[in-house]
Amino acid sequence: MTNLQWHLFEIKLRSIYLIFSTICTFFLFSHYQLELIYIMGKPFIEQQQTFIFLELTEAFYTLLRISTILTVFVIIPFLFYHMVSFLIPSFYKIERNRLIFFFFFFILLFKSEVFFLYFCVIPKICEFLLSFEITSANSNSAFSLIPLVSVEFTARIESYVKLLVRIFTIAVLVFQIPPGVCFFLSKKIFHVSFFYSNRQILSVISLVASAFFVPPEIISQLIVAFLFFLGFEFLIFVGFFFE
Repeated sequence: MTNLQWHLFEIKLRSIYLIFSTICTFFLFSHYQLELIYIMGKPFIEQQQTFIFLELTEAFYTLLRISTILTVFVIIPFLFYHMVSFLIPSFYKIERNRLIFFFFFFILLFKSEVFFLYFCVIPKICEFLLSFEITSANSNSAFSLIPLVSVEFTARIESYVKLLVRIFTIAVLVFQIPPGVCFFLSKKIFHVSFFYSNRQILSVISLVASAFFVPPEIISQLIVAFLFFLGFEFLIFVGFFFE
């Protein structure tokens, strides 16, 4: 076999492995649908709420969507691992170290994003949205006290899943900004002096970003803005290694 044939054979094996892993992961998630719904909906269920579906096929397609989305989230790190493993023999040692650094940096941010959204952001969003429930003062009735006006919330499971997908998609794009900036720093497209001399602008961007991604609660917004600012400071620190 020539080198080209060996590379094509390796690509074929890795592709088969990824396809087989994707199929097995999908069927595994499909088998534990009740547990997955509880895990995904826990921030909402903890607010003493339940889910409903209004169409006959809505629950079925939503469960398939949940299994598909979770499969993609699980397979993405393995996809990047196989890409790095295939490309790394063609790099020099210093390039290998940088590639390995970017790979673990991506995995760390990916996992941090999932845990941060699940335990911090999603519960706050659910609490904020449920705060719009309205119940007026009770009126006297012959048999019982009933509210004059009541605005109650009952969530469709499809709407909740779409909201989660939208939030996680935006967060994935935001959390991949640091690896992208590090890549541009390594290629000398950006310079660390730009971030160092514009810290005040970066602080304003942190506040604006926190106001955009977090419900209007001052404590949550300040925490997220502080995390964004720490991220910018970390980029300045990492940037000195590329100068």
